[in-house]
Amino acid sequence: MKDPLVRFSVAIGGELLRRFDRYRKEHRYPNRSEAVRGLMTAALVEDVIGQDQSEAMGVVTLVYDHHAGRIAEKLTELQHRHVERVVTTTHVHLDERRCLEVILLRGAASVVRQLADDLIGIKGVETGRLVLTAARPVAGTHEDHAGHDHGHPHGHGHEHGHGHDHDHGNGADPDHPPEQSRPAPARGRRLKKRPGRSSRRSNQASD
Repeated sequence: MKDPLVRFSVAIGGELLRRFDRYRKEHRYPNRSEAVRGLMTAALVEDVIGQDQSEAMGVVTLVYDHHAGRIAEKLTELQHRHVERVVTTTHVHLDERRCLEVILLRGAASVVRQLADDLIGIKGVETGRLVLTAARPVAGTHEDHAGHDHGHPHGHGHEHGHGHDHDHGNGADPDHPPEQSRPAPARGRRLKKRPGRSSRRSNQASD
């Protein structure tokens, strides 16, 4: 069963609020509630992947010169030694010498970080980067964002499966004014019943 939404107030103003509103618009959050929810989720994900034993997904991006001493072979050998951690690999030829390789890893956060460091540290790798995220949803993210279509990381060209949360009081969200009640639709006219055949026949008989 989905947990009910809880509304709470945040007192904020000045430059911090102005920068927050700019951030919300730049990242296409539809309102302040969604922006706060996105930032909370990002903070919880960072907390989860900071724990060594938490289950994590890692994307390792490597750019290297494939002519450098057996680098392609070394990368392949290392991945084969950790075949249970390597989900998939994509290889792209950038030019006549340089290659781009993207490797998706899964496992305990500490294991994923160590394997990524080993891959990036192989001689001949020009640049390497690891992007780490939680493999399981943090509290509330799966339910609260069900039905949302995210236009960028953590959201936010949204198609909503539920109603908007509105901020109340001073500093209300200008993009989402309170909804006004709509007048009830007018009732249609009642049609008068026309006399049936039996009524017409009885009138003719009386004439």
